[in-house]
Amino acid sequence: MTEKDIAVEPIELNNDAPENSKEIDKDNGSSPPKKWKIWKNLFVICLAWILLFTAFQGIANLQSSLNVEGDVGMNSMAIIYAFLIFSSALLPHPMMSVFGMKWTIVICQFGYLAFIAANLYAVPALMYPASVLLGLAGAPLWTSQGAYVTQIGMLNAESKGKQSATGVTQFFGIFFACFQTSQIWGNLISYLVLRPTPKPTLDNGESTDSLVQKSYSNDSTNASTIVNEYQCGAQFLEKEFHGVENDPVPRKLVFTLCYIYIGLAVASIILVGVLLDQRRTKTKSKGGIKGSLKNSLSHLASTFKHLKHPNQILLIPFTLWSGFEQTYIAAQFTKGFITCAVGIKYVGLIMIVFGICDALSSFSFGYIAKHIDRIYCLILAAIINYALIITMLLWVPRENQLWVFFILAGLWGIADGCWQTQISATYGVLFTEHESAFSNFRLWESLGYVIAYVYTPRIRIKYAHAILICVLTVSMICYTIIDIKERRKKKKVQDEKPAVPADLTQSTIITSF
Repeated sequence: MTEKDIAVEPIELNNDAPENSKEIDKDNGSSPPKKWKIWKNLFVICLAWILLFTAFQGIANLQSSLNVEGDVGMNSMAIIYAFLIFSSALLPHPMMSVFGMKWTIVICQFGYLAFIAANLYAVPALMYPASVLLGLAGAPLWTSQGAYVTQIGMLNAESKGKQSATGVTQFFGIFFACFQTSQIWGNLISYLVLRPTPKPTLDNGESTDSLVQKSYSNDSTNASTIVNEYQCGAQFLEKEFHGVENDPVPRKLVFTLCYIYIGLAVASIILVGVLLDQRRTKTKSKGGIKGSLKNSLSHLASTFKHLKHPNQILLIPFTLWSGFEQTYIAAQFTKGFITCAVGIKYVGLIMIVFGICDALSSFSFGYIAKHIDRIYCLILAAIINYALIITMLLWVPRENQLWVFFILAGLWGIADGCWQTQISATYGVLFTEHESAFSNFRLWESLGYVIAYVYTPRIRIKYAHAILICVLTVSMICYTIIDIKERRKKKKVQDEKPAVPADLTQSTIITSF
């Protein structure tokens, strides 16, 4: 789970905590926090997220390749996003009201730690309950982070006599610039630890690369031989690969990897618990946790009422697409292409390229969209994805073409960076009810994750490609309808503006001098 999974909602904040809470970020009861403490809190929360998500994203990217017995890895990811939907609707506000931002973060970090630790013995009895805990922890964790960074950003801006929005934007920019690096570190660790892992081999001891060569040599005489013998790429099917692969990752390496990730998660928890200052939100509702739960239920109802907006209905395919395409690159690409053809040890290295390109793309498209219409950015991303899907549908991966894997991952990262920034921006621009709008964003994107993680281990990748093409096509059609409607609406508003008489304009000009 990343910052893309939980859209940060605007929250009314209070710079003063209740008297009974220990506000160590204040010199006394009335003075504002010192500047160095504001920056110290930002540094702590940035470093804590880097440590925690280096561990989580590193292990999450390996679920389809590491925990294959009984599809435990894929089922666990589906459970996470299913419970994230419930968590987003009901848990953030009550937890923040009772525990404050700091201890909400600490409590939720234990959910991530439980999931990472469960990978030591990846059996359903451990993985599935840990996935439930992580799904429940996800929304309060990210909501607390968003509220905390918003609050200290406002305080920093006020201390400099600047507008609050300026400080919030600055602090979120710093936070996400740091956070994005966790994808790099997590994948780098998995690559370094899993380097000794042997390539997948056939039951007769022949490497899968030999099978690829055989398939190519038979291509001109018997095309069906490729389909029957070669299982990587578009023809990959999870249950068939289980029969082909007889060299699982050594348990010693799995333990080493998990212990490293557990250590990082524990370090993150200690860092927040010891160094992060407590802050609280201002709760309008009366009745403590009871009132917070009532507000959460009201918020849930408003989420579904928001579906009355035609534009929200039209955005559903696009939001589902966001979950589908992220699941594809994290699960099917890593297992059906990378692990199958060149080995699990390269998953981390190749996904580093995806993470770097994703981060750079997110920043770039955020700037580009200021100068050109959003639909042109989305068309560019769609063209990239169409080209990649068709390429991977036709291409049979080979070990001596390792460079191709890096290019495919990098291009997918560029497209993903556009989707994530522009879909979120679309929700923010089209709707005035931001809280309900972003709740729908979370709901449908999480549903996309759940659906994709459910079908991923059960169908050939070529059928997943067909699903992606269909969903992307419907999404682009729906967004085009939205764009046309908004353009006509804007034109109508401009046409209805009363024209200023020429003599009045002239009089105004003369008077102004």
